[in-house]
Amino acid sequence: MRTYLSPLGFDTSHIISLIVRWGIERGDRICLIRPEFGEDTRADRAIETVREMSQKISGDISVDVLRIDNRNIESMILALLDEIRASTPPFLPDGNLIVSLSGGPREVLVALTTATLILAPRIHQCAIFSDIEREIEIYKPPRLPFSIDERTLQILADIAAHGPTSISEIARRVQVSESTASRVCAKLASEELLHVQQEKRSKVVTLQFSGNVMLKAGEGCLPGSLESSSPQAR
Repeated sequence: MRTYLSPLGFDTSHIISLIVRWGIERGDRICLIRPEFGEDTRADRAIETVREMSQKISGDISVDVLRIDNRNIESMILALLDEIRASTPPFLPDGNLIVSLSGGPREVLVALTTATLILAPRIHQCAIFSDIEREIEIYKPPRLPFSIDERTLQILADIAAHGPTSISEIARRVQVSESTASRVCAKLASEELLHVQQEKRSKVVTLQFSGNVMLKAGEGCLPGSLESSSPQAR
């Protein structure tokens, strides 16, 4: 199943050019990214144009609109990470994702570019449409270095599922010593993936934006039980 993921403003040229380049058939999907806040009648007409075009090709092509919170860049990136993960293996075993980094509001494009770089190994191809040449260029997104051990991922997943939570509770659930949990959390806090705060006699740990991103990027290295238990990992 091929999925086209693209921002959308009032111009559909970048989407139509991409589909002409790669083709589309029954069972494929187009996901158009729009801001959640702010009305745009021209964009609404553009959505209908894409839907009409897809229906002329096949009634089994789905056109979805993903509305993301354009008031918050972190929220946008996390929502787009979820969409990329949901459109590719292992979540969608036969998923083949093509991302268009053209069109739409600038803040949406920035968020999509960031999410694409984070999850580059999952993405089949990227495309950029030139407003000057009116041509589309296809390329493979660069893979950024990523290294994190399984125990750290387990702790991140546990905090995502149960946070805010204490060091002792993390240690109990992940089945490591309290000193190990404390050491890992201190390291993650120093890298701004977690926030650790002393409350009375215990330290309370909260997942931060970077920790959420790291957890989504490292998903696939986690044991299945931990992946499915974390609402942030979905």
